[in-house]
Parts: sequence; C-alpha cells; structure tokens
Amino acid sequence: MPGRSNAADRRARRLYRFAVVAFAFGGGAYVAWAGVFPWDMIYRGVKTGATMVQVWMHNRSYKRDVAELLASSVEAKRVRLTDDKKGGGGELRDPVVLLDHPASFVAQCPQLGCLAVEYGGRGDVGRRWPLRATLMARLDAEAQPLEKAPNIAIADVLQTGWATPYSNGDLLITFTARWHDPQYLGVGRVGQDGQLLWFTPEGYSHHEGYVSAGDTAWVPGQTIEEPFRRLPEQLGTWKCDESHLQLDRVNVLDGSGTMVDSVSVLDAFLASRWAPVLIYADPCDPFHLNSVSMVGDDVSGLPDVRPGDLVLSLRNLDAFAVVDRETRVVKRYERGTFVRQHSVKHLGGSEFVLFDNLGGYAQDESGEYHRYSRVLVVDLASGEESVLFPRTPARRWLFRLRGRISLSPDRTRVLASFTRTGTAVEVRIADGTVLAEFDFRPLRGYPDPFFGNAFYSHEAR
Repeated sequence: MPGRSNAADRRARRLYRFAVVAFAFGGGAYVAWAGVFPWDMIYRGVKTGATMVQVWMHNRSYKRDVAELLASSVEAKRVRLTDDKKGGGGELRDPVVLLDHPASFVAQCPQLGCLAVEYGGRGDVGRRWPLRATLMARLDAEAQPLEKAPNIAIADVLQTGWATPYSNGDLLITFTARWHDPQYLGVGRVGQDGQLLWFTPEGYSHHEGYVSAGDTAWVPGQTIEEPFRRLPEQLGTWKCDESHLQLDRVNVLDGSGTMVDSVSVLDAFLASRWAPVLIYADPCDPFHLNSVSMVGDDVSGLPDVRPGDLVLSLRNLDAFAVVDRETRVVKRYERGTFVRQHSVKHLGGSEFVLFDNLGGYAQDESGEYHRYSRVLVVDLASGEESVLFPRTPARRWLFRLRGRISLSPDRTRVLASFTRTGTAVEVRIADGTVLAEFDFRPLRGYPDPFFGNAFYSHEAR
C-alpha cells in the first residue's frame, strides 16, 4: 500500500536522523571526555573566539570611556584631606604615589597616560611615570606565557597590579595580562622617564615585591609543574584537576634584574614543624603567595625572629609565615581571624599590619550580618588583634581579591588601598584617624576594573 510505504519511509528517515544526531552527540561526548583528537583543536578554537570577542568588547568600551573622560573632574577628586572638610589647611606629610589605569592620567601624560603619578602637599602633582609604547612592545616580545591568546597585543590586556619604589624613584612593577596563562608576565624596573630599564619573565614574578638595601628585589614568583605532586613524610599527594600545579617561590633579583637566588615556599614548609598544614592545601595553588616583605631592625619580643627575615602572605592558607632568611625554614606560621589577607608588613616590635580581605564580620542596622575588609594589627607576642580601620564596619569597604598596605617612613601612618571600591585611605596608627582619602576612578563599562593602589614614595623598609 502506498500510504503504508510513505509512512515507513518517514519513520526510517526520522530514525536515520536520530541515529546521526545520537552518534554525533555520543562521539562528541567521548571526544570531550577522553580529550582525544579533535577535542583540543575544537576547544582552543572556541576559547580563542570567545577571547577575541571579549577583547573587542573591552576595547570598544575602553576607547569610548577614554573619549568621554574629563581629566579635570577626575583630578578634582584625587586627594581629599580630612582637614578640607573642616575648612583647615592640612596637607600630606609624605608624598603618595597612585598606581592606576594609564587612561586615568591622561592629563599628566597626554600621549598614552601614566603608569603612576605622585601627589604631595594639598594634592599637588609631583613626579610621573609615563607609559611608553616601547615598554609595551618589549613586554610583547619578551613575555613567555604558556598560552597566549592569538592576535591579541599585550597593550590591549596589560595590567600593572603592584609597584614598589626604589630609593632613587624608579619603580619595581609586576606585569600581568588578561587571557594569558599564566597571567603573570614577569617583573621590571621602570625609570622616572617611563623607560623600562630591565624586564625578566623568568620565574613568573607576580604580586607585591620588596626592595631591600643595594636595590635587591624580593618578589613572589612560581614554577609551573605537572598537576600531580607526591609529598614526603606521609603528607599525601596533591592531585590538581587543572592543567598545571602552581608552586610559589620568592625570586631574588639584583639591581640589574638578574635573578641571583630563589626561595622555595614548599621547601621552607617541608623543613619546618608546620609541614602537616600542607595536607589540606589547595592541590592546584597551595599557597598563593601575594606579598613579600622583611622584618625590620626594631623587632622585639620575638626571640626566634631576626631583622631581615622574610614575611610571606599566603592567601590560600589564610595565614602568613616568617621564614629565616639564611636557613630558608619557616620559623613562624600565623593564623587568626583574618581571611584571604594581603600585604603583611612588620609594623614594629612584635606587631604586624595586614590587609584583611574577608575577616571582618558585623551586624548592620537591619540586623543582617555582612563581611567587610579591614586593616588589622596582629601582635605575635600576645596573640592579640586590633582593627585599625574601619572603626565602624561598613559594606563599602569589602574587597575580596586584592589590597595593599604601605607604611609611612616614620611608621606612624598607614596607607590602605581598597582597590575595588576605588579608594585608598591614610590612617594614623596611634588612634585610627583618617587623614586623607585617595580616589581611583575605574572607567565606566570597563569589564574588570583596574586594580589601582597607593603607596608612599619612600615607604618604610
């Protein structure tokens, strides 16, 4: 019968199409699960396409915002002294450097903007470090990420997350790039004219470094290893489900940028009595070292701690460690109420100050509990903690990802950078009084606001 024949043909065609779809889906699922050809090619193609769309959207909004940006309105809010609100004539006791998106400094550096600008007195502009095309070209040529998004220049994705001043006014800057893996490009020394004096991608330097006597730089860095690491002494095994394991180190560079030493954070723990804490560490990024500093000459009340010992902020352990500079062994491992902290500095005696990202927890007027970030002082001799800022908890001070502490040359004041909020505050340590506020102005529509921060031109060492 013709009707039955046509119906049978339609069913056959439906079954055939279903079989093709099922085979394609099943084959695709197997390729993705097994990671065999052509999965890698498909994955990279999709990832590259998505990245290029993101960059295009980013550049489109960035160029629009730069065109609309009024430098005068930005500069009017850069520095706000507390005495201004009282009609007084206060001024900054020590010059402060603001590191922000170069486009935020188009008034000071008309060509490409500034990497950083110094402010003093009542907010008067001092030194400036212009961004130069030669700097970006050099980073593009010399950076060695494992994976770089194709057809995307460093200039389009460059970020300068942290800078540390040298005694002569040069800046030690760690460079990062979005959509690169790892995103850490390396570290360089930038002169006051904006020229890149040296740059090294060796050791994937990142985050906040420290400059000691003789222009020796101590900078967080890392090695990229296979995603499987067996620990000694029955401490277990790290099995990372990502492409690689990140193991932090402290890279030591001389004044010309040559790496003269490297301190393994893992080895420092394994050689100490705190090795067992590694059992519960993140198997892909166990430490997440985000700042290096040193114990000052005025340390007291801590018999086992000496001037020059390394102070390491370990975000993923919610802790900081003091490492013997000579033996390279952890001699103190400190935890407290602070969570995901950054920028740990020796304040004096047995006290340390840090940026506590998520340790603040308070109840607001409505009875709802919320988190906030704090400037926290920790006394290692007594174990006591005290909140330096903010004295009144507020949601506006919450910043999850980064943060910066800078100590004034006389160690009586501290600069705290709440980067995501676009604000830094200068606080008097004796009583917590806010002496000044500094405004970072993220460009509207910028998909990932630039991580600006503030530090003293001659911060305490």
